Amino acid sequence: MKNILQLILKYLAKTILWRHKPVVVAVTGSVGKTGTKAAIATVLRQSFFVWENSGNYNNEIGTPLAILGSESPGKNIFLWIKVFIRFLYLLVTPRYPQVLVLEMAADRRGDIKYLTTIARPHIAVVTRISEAHTEFLGDLESVQREKAELVRALPHGGVAILNADDHRVMAMKNLFFGNTISFGLREDAVVRAVDIRTRQEADSNLKNPEQAIGLNFKIKSRGTSRSVFIPGVVGRANVYVLLSAFAVGLKFGLKPDEIVNAFVNFSPPPGRLRPLAGIKHTVIIDDTYNSSPEAAFESLRALTEVKGRRRIAVLGDMLELGEFTESSHRKLGRMVKDLRLDLLFTVGARAKFIADEARKRKFGKTKIREFNSSIEAAVPIQNRLK
Repeated sequence: MKNILQLILKYLAKTILWRHKPVVVAVTGSVGKTGTKAAIATVLRQSFFVWENSGNYNNEIGTPLAILGSESPGKNIFLWIKVFIRFLYLLVTPRYPQVLVLEMAADRRGDIKYLTTIARPHIAVVTRISEAHTEFLGDLESVQREKAELVRALPHGGVAILNADDHRVMAMKNLFFGNTISFGLREDAVVRAVDIRTRQEADSNLKNPEQAIGLNFKIKSRGTSRSVFIPGVVGRANVYVLLSAFAVGLKFGLKPDEIVNAFVNFSPPPGRLRPLAGIKHTVIIDDTYNSSPEAAFESLRALTEVKGRRRIAVLGDMLELGEFTESSHRKLGRMVKDLRLDLLFTVGARAKFIADEARKRKFGKTKIREFNSSIEAAVPIQNRLK
């Protein structure tokens, strides 16, 4: 039944794309997809009518529904009828987005290729390749090959926007003979960030960290330089998000100042490196959404960049890592020691590897607490705040 539903949705979505011919900007990678998609949509909305897929509408069911502008009906037959009525409406109305920004995810081999048969991208953005999803895809080379299908799908005249700081991503330019725009921190990146720092107001203002803490850096591209400050955002991961959006904006003909001004409207999705007000005059760096090794490493770096008397890491299980499960968690334990954090709380069975590695590195035993669940950890963590 699911296969039949997939085929029907694929047909409906492809028909709407044929009817209206929007520009498709597709985003994939192991980490940073959702934030990148949101930043690109934020930039392009200044000049174009844009839709983006929301939430987890990034698979074989969600992507067609996003193209149709519909929510998932679940098992409700009447809501599925509503989806079909929506399809008929879109066939006759002239009003449809000029641009679709679609996040494309892959849990199994062939997922990206299938999604590109629904919505072939005109612009492909690849964020980073890491151990995320290796449980299903195998090793890093398999992850790379799967994500590379997005670049392979580009038509003549398409554009690949690639992370210059990830050699696995940059290798994808050899799969495509069209225009490539690189972004990152390397000197040879077409769109490059320099002078990255966390800007923070005095401690007395931290009752509202969404405004008191922000990300400050400069974007250099093709002989121009623009200063950027985004309140309520921290971490290098968000620098990459904004760089890729800048590159897409340039390809759409937007001026650098227009793109930077649009960044003011950008807010990262919930649970992705957002500073929040905590109890007892604390600031929480919220990076709780579906953590992966690369995301966790960046969140620890961001923690060290925020001023404070003490820095406490609360780290949970990272899922879908397959053979990299233990090594990735242990790498986090080494980072906790190297970054000289004050306390470490771990939550979950896999996260015990983090605590064990930190102990082996002589991170003080009294500074480490392990818990099986977040409910179990909540009160002890609160008691250690002061």
